[in-house]
Amino acid sequence: MRNFILILAAAAMSTLGMGCVSVESISLTSIPARRDAPVRTEKSKIIFLGFNFNNDFVDELVGDLKNQCKDGIVSGILTKDEVVNYFLMIVYSRRVTATGYCQRTGQKT
Repeated sequence: MRNFILILAAAAMSTLGMGCVSVESISLTSIPARRDAPVRTEKSKIIFLGFNFNNDFVDELVGDLKNQCKDGIVSGILTKDEVVNYFLMIVYSRRVTATGYCQRTGQKT
């Protein structure tokens, strides 16, 4: 009986360290011909018990991409919205990643 309890406890502890990731959505804009200046940013938020009162953390993505491409425009943007489940959806995080290409003013797209 003692061995059974130890095995059960070890199994429970091993699942606590494991997580699961699922992609909720992906969006893509037109990819430019010149792709020599990639830009990337990622933002995430930890959520407990499913209580998420705002998604303001995503608003910072635009500013981060603009800061990486000060003298041009960002095009070919790929965004991914992922859910990382740490433990039975009691603790999970939303992770949004945006990648694109900086097109300097005067460059041909």
